[in-house]
Amino acid sequence: MRNYLKGLCLYFCIFCSLAMGAMAQVKVVNLKCDYLVNPIAIETSHPLLSWQLTSPQLANKQKAYRVIAASSSALVAQGKGDYWNSGKVKSANSIQVIYRGKALNSKQRVYWAVMIWDEKDKPSGWSATASWGTGLLHGTDWKAKWIGQMTDVNVDKAITYPAPYFRKDFITGKKIKQATAYVSGLGFYELYINGKKIGDQVLAPAVTNYDTRPLKKLLYPYDDQSTKRVLYNTFDVTANIAQNKNTIGMLLGNGWYNQRDRTVEGNMWYDMPKLIFQLEITYTDGSKRVIVSDNSWKTTTGPLLKDGIFSGEKYDARLALGNWDKPGYNDTNWQSALLVRPPLGALYPQTAPFDKVTRTLKPVFDGKVKDSVYQYHLAETVSGWAAIRVSGKAGSRVKLRYVSEEGEDYGQVDTYTLKGTGTETWEPKFTWHAFRKIEVTSANVALTAESITVKDVHTDVAANGNFESSDPLLNKINTAYLKTQLANLHGSISSDCPHRERLGYTGDGQVAMESALLSFDMPQFYRKWFDDIDDARNHKTGFVTHTAPFGGGGGGPAWGSAYVIMPWLYYNYYGDTEVLLRHYEGMKRWVEYLHTRTDSRGLITREEPKGWCLGDWCTPENIKLPEPLVNTAYFYHCAETMSKIADLLGKTADKQWFENSKSQVKSDFNKAYFNADKKPIGKDGRGLMCLH
Repeated sequence: MRNYLKGLCLYFCIFCSLAMGAMAQVKVVNLKCDYLVNPIAIETSHPLLSWQLTSPQLANKQKAYRVIAASSSALVAQGKGDYWNSGKVKSANSIQVIYRGKALNSKQRVYWAVMIWDEKDKPSGWSATASWGTGLLHGTDWKAKWIGQMTDVNVDKAITYPAPYFRKDFITGKKIKQATAYVSGLGFYELYINGKKIGDQVLAPAVTNYDTRPLKKLLYPYDDQSTKRVLYNTFDVTANIAQNKNTIGMLLGNGWYNQRDRTVEGNMWYDMPKLIFQLEITYTDGSKRVIVSDNSWKTTTGPLLKDGIFSGEKYDARLALGNWDKPGYNDTNWQSALLVRPPLGALYPQTAPFDKVTRTLKPVFDGKVKDSVYQYHLAETVSGWAAIRVSGKAGSRVKLRYVSEEGEDYGQVDTYTLKGTGTETWEPKFTWHAFRKIEVTSANVALTAESITVKDVHTDVAANGNFESSDPLLNKINTAYLKTQLANLHGSISSDCPHRERLGYTGDGQVAMESALLSFDMPQFYRKWFDDIDDARNHKTGFVTHTAPFGGGGGGPAWGSAYVIMPWLYYNYYGDTEVLLRHYEGMKRWVEYLHTRTDSRGLITREEPKGWCLGDWCTPENIKLPEPLVNTAYFYHCAETMSKIADLLGKTADKQWFENSKSQVKSDFNKAYFNADKKPIGKDGRGLMCLH
């Protein structure tokens, strides 16, 4: 009996040991393609793949990997890769692994999985299957036409019109296997199929340098030698399509494409709102069909009388169109859509994150503060809008004025006119506001604490970690930073402020970037913004604009230098040389441009003709640094950074040129500003200031 128990114990120990060994096996998880989880449409046929490892044990690491990619998930499950089988690759790398398989065409779906070998050369199991899809990679893939409601008859006037509505009926007739929608609406759009909004994004697509424009009355001179880009969005709408009758509905907002509210920086608008839409259907019998935007679509105006990013919206519910986005609607009185001038920008899939409603907040109701005026307030400043729930007579108006922390409204006003039927709910679609208080003027509609909720809206970037210390003040500062940063993220750019200017100032963006990288998952956000900077720059002279996408605004070399500083910082955090290669020529041209801006002393005293420089913007009180000092210091920093980048990319000749530039700038700077007598810094900047 004793021997039996000993044997049983030994057997149990062996079983536990084997079980624990099996449990301790490394697992491959979190597969991403171009930093995205199962993207529907990417813009390249050779994307970057990445994955992570998990294990209950410490110090496990990858010694080798194998990637398979196939045309179906069934093949992946069998361990077969008809698109790519990397074989066993001896490498510890699990990020930015370039897909080197079969060349991919537009609209292809790729399924893939990864296995690894650990430090003891022990293989893992296969990861779960992931996927990615290619977008419309070639201009000829687009069969759709750009359509609009009207042409611009007031090219030079800051006049906008009611938002246009569009609809298209079609019948499928057969059972559907797959339906994919490709869509862009400039400036913003909402897409509906059979009465249901597609996607949870708002303020889409993300802002870019869309098109050519007159650019008159500019505050800061700009020679437009930019490139153009328009983003489109892709949705799997298989579940939204009925087998019989269907209706596509689209509503357009002015967005940045037709932004005529704020003209301080100049006339920045492009053209009237327009859209492009392509629905690709595959039936279960293998046949295909394409529904496209063209002049067979119908259009009209409705209750959204005005929409502007800076000024807000005016909505008259008495003009509501009913079930305009559903089958069976009578659109006899609607007019035919117009075929309009396409934007010059080529179409690219949006891989940058969407803006979304991320929180719903309940403001404090302060009651009626004076006749017909009610007030609500929040414990924090929010970038977003108010949603209202009211009842009253037809024609009654509710006016919402959004007031910032400092007591200014910056023209942020929404107005809703009731239709007078029961409880009415409404919120804006194509604007956002930055505010802490809401002042509501409503003469004929009584408001309560339940009448207003607040939607927090910004680019939806995931948290990258968290911070907590034993010091409440530090925790409070960090929380304030996070909320401030998020409030400034719209359209996958980091703006200078979410209410007054809302522009992608590169000076502000570069100083906030490292904190943003530490706090949020930002790869596709910054890849998109770097493309915006590249698009907006002068491709003849190398000049880099102070805002991107270009929205006006002055600054100086410190702003343009973001085009060197930010991609280098991105590389230091993400190890992604592809971004440096993509922008290398533009970054180099910036340093070459700075060489053309120096005076006889080798200092940069000016930038563009008739332009001006801000130097060290907003220095502490009683400190004044000359603009040439700041400009030339940035010149040195860019040359030094580009030397590192050239070295990293193996560009030996360029590295030497940047090193020579750096040495010359250093000599000129020190000659102008270093005071060997150790006197205090004077008004001319001379003192204990030198470059090492």
